[in-house]
Amino acid sequence: CQECGEQPWNYRCPGCSRLTCSLPCVQAHKRRTACSGKRPRTVPVALAQFDGNQLLSDYNLLEETSQVRESAHRLLDGFGCGFEGRHGAQLLPWLSFLGKAAERRGVRLAVQT
Repeated sequence: CQECGEQPWNYRCPGCSRLTCSLPCVQAHKRRTACSGKRPRTVPVALAQFDGNQLLSDYNLLEETSQVRESAHRLLDGFGCGFEGRHGAQLLPWLSFLGKAAERRGVRLAVQT
């Protein structure tokens, strides 16, 4: 064990690969190093180390990213805003109408969203 040095190691930390023998050593390691115990999901992995678990982790990351994106779209739609890719959310219809009416009257109206 790289934490206590008394027992053979049984566990490898996914976050930093530290070898520990027991739950108390894992907890001590996390407190001492502020390690989250989770593998950084965006760190490149060598092809020789890429296995089924890495593939599943990458797939789950992509699925979670897709869910967050879809959730953001639903949230914007709930506020009456469309999502237009790079151009961002459109103004609410009544704000757009107000802006055009102000423009026709020569008034510069700044709308912050």
